[in-house]
Amino acid sequence: MKTKRLLKIMHVIAWLVFIGLLIRIGTIITTYFISIGNEQASQNLFEGLDLSAYRNHSFTQYSLIVGYKVLVFAIEAYIAFLITKLLSKLNLEIPFNTKVQRLMQKISYSIFYLWILAMVHNTHVQFIGMKYDFPMDLFSSDFIFLAGIIFIFAQIVKRGIELQSENELTI
Repeated sequence: MKTKRLLKIMHVIAWLVFIGLLIRIGTIITTYFISIGNEQASQNLFEGLDLSAYRNHSFTQYSLIVGYKVLVFAIEAYIAFLITKLLSKLNLEIPFNTKVQRLMQKISYSIFYLWILAMVHNTHVQFIGMKYDFPMDLFSSDFIFLAGIIFIFAQIVKRGIELQSENELTI
């Protein structure tokens, strides 16, 4: 009973994270479009994020960095959405099923893509930041470890499905 309640709470939290990330994406995009005509908007793009030095140097570089941030948050929102789907499809009576395994694999691949995008962003920001002595706002690069763990769990679920179907065949 506690497990079901915990999973329901996690499902609600996953939805809240998903909605929060969508709001963050919308705020960044809105502020970006405002910053096209108003340079001061780039000083506080979102939660104190100041990209004004990049905007003053090159609008193209500024746009790329904003694009990276929007993409990273969009992938995170997609992952949160996949988690909501996973939690809604999870059946505790039959926990090993192909839908759950596929969703876990999608989540691990999405986190891997997130890591790649974060590394590209960080390399770009470091290159420009060091060259022109701009402040650098980098993404965490710990995603690869998380992607590996979830992929391993997906493989364990896959093996559980295989064992489950073998047992059904022998009965």
